[in-house]
Amino acid sequence: MNLKQNNIIIGIDTSCYTTSIAAISLDKEVIFNKKIMLKVKDNSNGLRQSEAVFQHINNLGEISSEISSIIEKYNVCGICASTKPRPVEKSYMPVFTVGSNFGRLFSTLNNCPFYETTHQENHIEASLLTNMIKNKNKFLSVHMSGGTTEILLINNNGLNYDIEIVGGTKDVSFGQLIDRIGVKMGYKFPAGKYLDENAMNCNERIEYGLKTSVKEGYMNLSGIENQINKIINDYNQEYISKLLLDTISRNIIKSILYISQKCNVDEVVFAGGVSASKYVSNKVKNELRKNKIESYFTKSEYSTDNAVGCAIIGLKNFYLGE
Repeated sequence: MNLKQNNIIIGIDTSCYTTSIAAISLDKEVIFNKKIMLKVKDNSNGLRQSEAVFQHINNLGEISSEISSIIEKYNVCGICASTKPRPVEKSYMPVFTVGSNFGRLFSTLNNCPFYETTHQENHIEASLLTNMIKNKNKFLSVHMSGGTTEILLINNNGLNYDIEIVGGTKDVSFGQLIDRIGVKMGYKFPAGKYLDENAMNCNERIEYGLKTSVKEGYMNLSGIENQINKIINDYNQEYISKLLLDTISRNIIKSILYISQKCNVDEVVFAGGVSASKYVSNKVKNELRKNKIESYFTKSEYSTDNAVGCAIIGLKNFYLGE
């Protein structure tokens, strides 16, 4: 067996709604990619941090028994965990301390280095795994998840990324908007996959789209929720789902068109759970391509919360240490 394939880097990410552990070879082959969604009560729009922390502790114990059989076959060369949401000062969420401390303990037991990263950088790396963008030194990354809707200008400095927020939401995120409407329609949290299926199955044409509020790459989304709430009982669920995801897509397109021209960038990589939407990805891809902007949507297992990006960042640090 190739020596590189006999060694692995482990990534850990404990986000607001998913416990994730992944392992990759030194050739960047994904060896292990396990995720457990945190449990959210019916008719609820989320979890308190204390509840999420408790579930992460239990989930890591469950995943550890699975990954132990993997570790028996490989040599662990390093462990990398998300320690905070974003690579900025004062960025903090209690949930990330679980994965961070577990990773530190794991690295001590395996006598290997521990590396830190952030949830946002984890998403960026995972989104690049299966996408062959032309210019990895400068591109836009759109992070669309349950708690975040940000458009980022990425400059690659080799090991890390220089990340500048150049657009996004001024109020609620796309994920929050989708989940609130989805729960109101009777779906379980998170509701994205149900609304996406509805939208893809809807053959009705949208006669009058919802109003959007986009200025210089920044969006105000709370008005969309108010508009939907006024008509939610007047149309079937498939149409409401399509109307919402269509409006979200138009917001993204308007923002990207402005920012792409402003920053002189023609490649956009999408990350986060909302980017797993087939309806959104199809519409955004087609419209941006008409404007000579190439967009990249990764596989759903790498666009939703995962720890593969953490493992890749750990691999970069490992090679730097060599």
